[in-house]
Amino acid sequence: MTRIQIWLNLSGLGVLIAFLGLTYWLHTGARAVPGLIEQLNDEDTTARILAAQWLAKLGPDAKAALLTLFDLALRDPNQDTSAAAATAIRVLDLQVAREVVAGSLPALWDANPEARRKACVVLGSLGPVAKPAVASLITMLDDTDELVRERAVGALGTIGIPQTDVIAALTKAMHDEASIVRERAAAQFAFNIPVTVASVSTLMGLRNDRDKAVASLAQTALERADQKEDEVVRNLVTLLERPGEKDYALQQLAQLGPDAAEAAPVLMAILKEDSLALNRYLAAEALRAIGPSAEEAVSALIAALHDPDPIVIESAGEALESIGTPEALKAIEPLRKEKAS
Repeated sequence: MTRIQIWLNLSGLGVLIAFLGLTYWLHTGARAVPGLIEQLNDEDTTARILAAQWLAKLGPDAKAALLTLFDLALRDPNQDTSAAAATAIRVLDLQVAREVVAGSLPALWDANPEARRKACVVLGSLGPVAKPAVASLITMLDDTDELVRERAVGALGTIGIPQTDVIAALTKAMHDEASIVRERAAAQFAFNIPVTVASVSTLMGLRNDRDKAVASLAQTALERADQKEDEVVRNLVTLLERPGEKDYALQQLAQLGPDAAEAAPVLMAILKEDSLALNRYLAAEALRAIGPSAEEAVSALIAALHDPDPIVIESAGEALESIGTPEALKAIEPLRKEKAS
């Protein structure tokens, strides 16, 4: 190969590298959002789902997609697309996520069971942000359609808070006549929801369930219940250091209630410093669930009353009320007056 040929090949390689670099640059961060918004309107269901999932990964850079995602969450004919859109919204904007909650609730009373099923799935995909929907979802456990009841159980399990209400509802669902509902309820205790004294007796009874899958999940849940709480908390605190696991770990801590008191210092740091509103909200929810044992977090929660996100402020106020010290209660007096007016 001559020197000229070598230089031509190197020049061609340089052009290719520059082209690939430009392509990568155009498809990362905020630069990728216009193309992903266009993909959200694609006729192909998989394309819409993948676009929603990628926008969730982009975080705040993807806020321009919120309007389209909101429309998909409430109106897309495909349940999985709506759920993927709602999941992305939960990461991008808590207020819009609450608007999805409000928009989904009427569908729980739709005459079409398919609409009720979809509403349960969408609410569940919002996770703990859909806490205001818990009371309505609990009523769905008496729905005449067993798939609606099964989807409601799944939604309650992923929302997870307030833990007392959710655990009581899921314990009730383990007595459902439909095995698909009992199985979904047992699965929540096996993998998502803490096993409490109130649920142990029901789980023990399910070990002899006529459905083998239900019996197996009940046994798994009971084995999970044998884990020491302090060890569980330490493992969850470790998970908080992994970005992809943080929201899961925070939700689990919120479900542990007072048993998660050891995690209070870490939760305070997240409440003060985390750039993602979802994580600050979940940290406040965990401190609310810990209650009086989180007294050391009062100053951090008072500071959170000035958070830029109203949903975080709301949760911080509830946490201060749960802790209940004179300083905490005094700090939320303006919020109380605002609600009363």
